[in-house]
Amino acid sequence: MIIYSNGCSHTADAMEYRYDNVYIDIIAKEILENYKLIKVQEGYYNDFKNFNFKDLDTDTNYLLKNAAHGKSNDLIFFESYNIIKDSIINNVKLDFVVIQFSGVNRRIHSNPDGSLLNVNPFDNSELGVKFDPFATEQSLQYILILQDLLKEHSIKYCFIPYMEFDSDTLDKSSNLKFIDTKYLTTTLYKGHRNSFRKKGFVMDAPGHPNHLGYYKLAKMIMKKLGLSDKIKSIEDYFSKKTIKKDNEYLLPLLELIKEHGDVLKDGTNDDMSDIKHLL
Repeated sequence: MIIYSNGCSHTADAMEYRYDNVYIDIIAKEILENYKLIKVQEGYYNDFKNFNFKDLDTDTNYLLKNAAHGKSNDLIFFESYNIIKDSIINNVKLDFVVIQFSGVNRRIHSNPDGSLLNVNPFDNSELGVKFDPFATEQSLQYILILQDLLKEHSIKYCFIPYMEFDSDTLDKSSNLKFIDTKYLTTTLYKGHRNSFRKKGFVMDAPGHPNHLGYYKLAKMIMKKLGLSDKIKSIEDYFSKKTIKKDNEYLLPLLELIKEHGDVLKDGTNDDMSDIKHLL
């Protein structure tokens, strides 16, 4: 059995804050009795793929993790599409595909030497992010293309729109009606980021999940994949030290994030400075 996962830092684990497990690890441990973890390098520009579907052992379960910090939906789509197509070409069945979509304003930048740069509100923003309505429409297109590919080949999947899409663009879009919302963990209008901040399921202003957030996402995804969401207790996946750290971590700041989580946008330093005077 093979599980494939992609996304940005909200899936790859928050920077400089290592968790025992993120949501995809919980899912793999619930579904797969034993498995081999491969951190996938898709092979774009000058790098080469670090694995080949032909080399996978048919008697081994695999978790393929492709998520990384700073990713845009451009790169998440590019990598995911190539991996899924590669599995199909090599007649290797992906049993479950779980893809977390990031902020629609992020993009990938190509340098003259062929290298790529993530462009987002935190990294290389001077190169210019995307703007709506194009940003949201393009991400909708990515979702539709992946959705149709996965359905065509009867691959079970779940999409996580962690960041909300632009509501005005969604209202006017002719593509929204083609999205199969049964396989989304929440609506594109809402996303998870704001509600998670309001509920205290995050560990910072940008809305990276804490142990509660990862556990909640795991249960949601299990249900969307048609599996039981009655999983082991949270203590089975996160140590007492991690839970204690989350409960105490920058408590006054997190209370501020909870109170203003729905207006924090990307949670940049500028976004935080707008509400810090309330401390």
